[in-house]
Amino acid sequence: MTPDDLDGIRYLPAIRSRQAELRGYRELCATTKAALTPIVSLGKLGRIYQADRIMQTVNESVIGRYFLDLNSFSNQTCAEHDSLCNPDDAYASWRAMARQHPNAVPVALLREDAPERPFIQQVRRIERDYGVVVIRSRRPTQDLASLQAALSAADDVNNVLIILDFGYIRGAMEARENEALRIITALRTIDAAARIVTMASSFPKAVSAYGDTRGSLEIIERDFHWHIGGDAVAGYGDHASVYPVPFEPQISRFVPRIDYCLDYRWYYERRREDDGGYVACANAVVGLPDWDAEFARRSWGAAVINETAHSRTVPAGFGSPSNWIAARINMHIERQAELAARPPADDGDDEGEDF
Repeated sequence: MTPDDLDGIRYLPAIRSRQAELRGYRELCATTKAALTPIVSLGKLGRIYQADRIMQTVNESVIGRYFLDLNSFSNQTCAEHDSLCNPDDAYASWRAMARQHPNAVPVALLREDAPERPFIQQVRRIERDYGVVVIRSRRPTQDLASLQAALSAADDVNNVLIILDFGYIRGAMEARENEALRIITALRTIDAAARIVTMASSFPKAVSAYGDTRGSLEIIERDFHWHIGGDAVAGYGDHASVYPVPFEPQISRFVPRIDYCLDYRWYYERRREDDGGYVACANAVVGLPDWDAEFARRSWGAAVINETAHSRTVPAGFGSPSNWIAARINMHIERQAELAARPPADDGDDEGEDF
């Protein structure tokens, strides 16, 4: 990769090696995939824990080039996690694993309580081997000194992309905005040309608090990015409409739900089985004033909703939430990629209307 490739990133979606996220990405239209370089976190895939088997599915789903990160969240790690994040010899195990996958550009692992020296050595090795280096911080304030050291140590700051991942921001946007501006300012005291992407999610763990039968949620991460100055200050990234904080799922009977994505808003419809279930949800979605029949011709996720509504039959594999989550992820990435590709004048008009 080259710095020009980094400059060409208008939208950076983050997904994990989980079934719904990979399925949603795999079903993107070819032109959308060709325009994206996602960041993919390697962790367990269902009941598969072996990194080589998981990476095979990642490569098949993403097809093109991607940034490879390591999922370290509890109960989501792959079997080789501990060895892959071993800092010995500049994270040699991590870099060796990534070299086995030609489309993968490894993220420089930034681990809590790990020594700084091997991290900086890793940054320099990845920059040398791949032409660019990506650093993702999930704790921007705590990681600031290490991020500044990495910018100073790189051969050329233009080869560096720093992702400031603020996680879940709904209900905490003002605090995260202030933190983002402070961290960005501090990084650009090292070099004014520092390339930065802000990343966040506002999709909640449960939507029922916003309406039992139906609801509408603003995509706050877009608002967050706009408030810190938009593309003039930092690039835009998100968690592809996924709640980013790991949690233990509760064993309970799910209520069928279908989500629908717009540029700046998510809609959802929930119906219990005795109230029509997924078919009733799909009918309600296609009846929305904001339903876009043209979008359903280019988005797999929207096409599944349309099929369910018109056939009055739940497609095979869609009798439980996982594939409907994949459909939402697919629609969200399609929408955000299209939004990012619009000329600035068009984007500005939309922002003025929605924000």
